[in-house]
Amino acid sequence: MKNYKKGLLTLMVLSAMSLMAAEDKTIYVNTFDDIDDQGSSKCSLRMALKAAELNRSYGGCGAGNIAASAIDYIQLESGTYKLNSELTPASSISLMGKIPQDYSKIDVITNDYPAKTALISIIDGQGKSRLINTSNSKASITVSNVQLQNGKSDSRGGALYLGAATTLTGVSILNSTANQGAAVYLEGNNSSLTLTSGIYQGNKTFKKNPNDVDNIGDVLAMSCLDNLAYNKRTLTFTNNSFINNGSTDSKSTLEFCGEPSTTLTANTIAQNTVNSNDGSIIKFTGDSRVNTDVNKLSTASTLQMVSNTIVENNAFSTFLYDKIGIKVLSFNVLAFNSNRSCRYLLGEAKDQKDTGIGLAYNAISWAAGSQSQCDVASEVFPEQDTNTNTNTNTNTNIDMSNTTLSSVLSSLQTPSEYTSFLPLYFPKDNKLDTDLVDVETDGCSTQDQRGINRITDGTLILNPTGRNTCDIGSTEVMRLTAGDINGVVNSSLVTLLDSYQSELDFFKGLVADSNTNPDFLPYYNKRIKEYEDLITYTKANAKYRAVYVDPFKFSLPDEVVLSDGGRQIQHLTTDTYAVSVKPLGVGMITGSGDTAKLDARPDENLRCEWKSDLKRIMVYRLDDGITQAGEYNFCEYTLTLKNADGSLNTDKQSSGLMQVNFVNIAPIAKADEYTIQYGTDQKINVNLLSNDSDDGDGPVSELTTKPNKPAFYHDSNGIELPIRTTTVPSGITITPERSGPCPYPDQKETCYGGNLSIQVKNNFNVFDYKFSYLVYDADGTKSEETTVTLKNTAATTNNQSSSGGGSLGIFTVLGLVGLVLYRRRH
Repeated sequence: MKNYKKGLLTLMVLSAMSLMAAEDKTIYVNTFDDIDDQGSSKCSLRMALKAAELNRSYGGCGAGNIAASAIDYIQLESGTYKLNSELTPASSISLMGKIPQDYSKIDVITNDYPAKTALISIIDGQGKSRLINTSNSKASITVSNVQLQNGKSDSRGGALYLGAATTLTGVSILNSTANQGAAVYLEGNNSSLTLTSGIYQGNKTFKKNPNDVDNIGDVLAMSCLDNLAYNKRTLTFTNNSFINNGSTDSKSTLEFCGEPSTTLTANTIAQNTVNSNDGSIIKFTGDSRVNTDVNKLSTASTLQMVSNTIVENNAFSTFLYDKIGIKVLSFNVLAFNSNRSCRYLLGEAKDQKDTGIGLAYNAISWAAGSQSQCDVASEVFPEQDTNTNTNTNTNTNIDMSNTTLSSVLSSLQTPSEYTSFLPLYFPKDNKLDTDLVDVETDGCSTQDQRGINRITDGTLILNPTGRNTCDIGSTEVMRLTAGDINGVVNSSLVTLLDSYQSELDFFKGLVADSNTNPDFLPYYNKRIKEYEDLITYTKANAKYRAVYVDPFKFSLPDEVVLSDGGRQIQHLTTDTYAVSVKPLGVGMITGSGDTAKLDARPDENLRCEWKSDLKRIMVYRLDDGITQAGEYNFCEYTLTLKNADGSLNTDKQSSGLMQVNFVNIAPIAKADEYTIQYGTDQKINVNLLSNDSDDGDGPVSELTTKPNKPAFYHDSNGIELPIRTTTVPSGITITPERSGPCPYPDQKETCYGGNLSIQVKNNFNVFDYKFSYLVYDADGTKSEETTVTLKNTAATTNNQSSSGGGSLGIFTVLGLVGLVLYRRRH
């Protein structure tokens, strides 16, 4: 039997390994050559698409995911794939470039491994052809971490000509050309498009012949109608940079038509060029260049622009609109462009009604005749004094009419590690009313263009005016803010240490595994050091019912301005910031919002401390008091930036409030196992508490008021009665050393103390016995139920004999029965 089990285990492991290998359906491209040869042992990108379409191996390409309608995953390596003709995916695919990261370096934005790098997988059309065409196959595609460049088409879609849902994440499209949609052209209905964290630069439309239709959409164009019905599509553009596209011959950069539902969030749209007489950077109007009787845009169309920086564009109109569709603009910098930043299609907008546009918290120029004016109807600014161009309280937009770009924004930053490898602008914090920083509200994008959380909804009780609020534009000024930490409750010390140990074992296993990619080892070793320190110093600093809080997780770091106007984050680490903590007492917060204030009384038993070795704030009490309903224990913590010489920069300092509850942690009852003799009425004496504890609360010896507090429940006479049996079979008799009522609210139940005498009427029952119990700690909190197993020696003997040995096992008996039957028949 033992040999069988070993063989079965080996089989299971081998089967699991086979399944794991079989589950990797990825098609790996292993050559940069643009070949299509079924007899080749190589797998080119073109052949990988063929294998995905056929659901079988093709040349050196695996079959991919052969399940019906499944997505095939195609993996590229770092390097350049030069195409001789366009790729035409005929099935749903996810095309993945090699992830641009370096595990040997820490990222300057996340302050963790790996560091982000520039894109390293490139598909190059060499100026010969379009790159990808799904207009006929209607195949949905996802592309990630790939640079697409030098695509060319004499008609539509220089890089991408799309006929179905497409998602581009971390994708750049560079230097592509076409008559319409130099980077992307959307064909047909429901051809949705999602663009995230990409660069779209150097793309241009052109006319091959003078009689060609107008060249529109240096970055994006689309079909408007299908069988006289508007093409519906969802367009979502987030954290992209649309830079230096177009020429003086172009008519538009982003051309919308049909019935789009469009959202632009935290993008930079800058330094693009179109025709100065009639060209638009963002065109969202219903006019038709082909048939003036048919609107190109449905009245059901929507455009929402949030937290974008749209500046330094050369155009007749940066944003061209009319009455068709809903346009909502908030937290955008839409200024510092040539001619008008906003233009109404049909003339001056001032006296127009129902233009369908709304603006809030934008940086715009609204003075009539001003450089880069955003021309909107008076109804959009109902309280605006159009004679003096002064702002009132109900107009939340900031006027840029008399402001220069250099006074509120940096120059356009070259892509680098500090910009998440995107060209973008940073706002300047001059402490002036025209600044784009902290406009005292929220509602902007949840992340800035670099992917940094803005955290604009935190309430600072100790310093309400220091609360971080929205900045206008695609990037956020990082300003040191110690956020309030609410709802902290002590948890089991045992569970906490177990979780650290589990993580430590996991990363140690990865380091020890010879199959681990060596590129990941710096990251894994960093994690090992972190969890080793957490275990060591949590044990060394353990207190009774303590909470252990990393204040950096609730705060925002500061930034320093570089010589070129860029910004470098001063990451929240103990090397960069000093942490100090002090107790404020016990009480409550009264009021809400800006009127909220702390009402707390001093408490000599409350301790709030910063542990530099643990890198945690510890909050605990010298007594064993539980927090009463409606009250909290309060501490104040302060972060102070360190100077290069280690001294403290008190001008860069912020304080936050910690709100802590102390609760009792349930005791721990562990399963027990004892042996009973088969065929007897044996009594055994056991101490169930020997394996149980109340360690979850932490060391009771650290209490000043009760250093000898017992672990388990004692009644009013001081008698220990913590054990309560919950499920006891009729064949088991339990006689306690002492008994009495359990603690409230279970006082109707009977609890035991001391050793228990357990007797089983065993007779000839060969099976094990089990019963359940729980324990109460000194505060009357009960544990989870656990099980006591009484191992029967008969069951043990039977298990051993069944594997071979000196007695007749079941297979031997069956063999003898078979032999007898055989002899009777013969």
